[in-house]
Amino acid sequence: MPGPIPRPDIHAVDVRRPVILVADDEAMVRDLLTILMQGEGYFVLSARDGHEGLELSRKYPGAIDLVITDVHMPRMNGTDLCGHLLEERPGIQVLLVSGADTREIAGQNINLPLLRKPFDPETLTATVQALLAARVQPAKHEPSGPRDDPPER
Repeated sequence: MPGPIPRPDIHAVDVRRPVILVADDEAMVRDLLTILMQGEGYFVLSARDGHEGLELSRKYPGAIDLVITDVHMPRMNGTDLCGHLLEERPGIQVLLVSGADTREIAGQNINLPLLRKPFDPETLTATVQALLAARVQPAKHEPSGPRDDPPER
């Protein structure tokens, strides 16, 4: 049986590939998400709950492109984590995962992408790829000076 998943150095910024923060209080789910995302070539930061996820985010000096988080966790739940991350890291994409009844989640008035457990690796990968493709890129800076366009007639 393989040993524990090595934790990446949070001070080593990898600008060549997207960075995903995984937060789940269930070790088996967290490890599976981490392994699947690393297998797809992503740099993965892994946290045991929302509180640890927020700490990792604040310590990580580079961009974090996506957070995948369980909805229900001790200390800080996934929706609170997403709220903090969306405020502190504009443009971050979020994906909630939950094994809870869909009606229970709907009652919480959550308007974020949700993937219901259990899910298959293909669905997770496709969802992550779609969210990363939908990232808002910073607007290109255009000079505000005079343009060389000919005057309109």
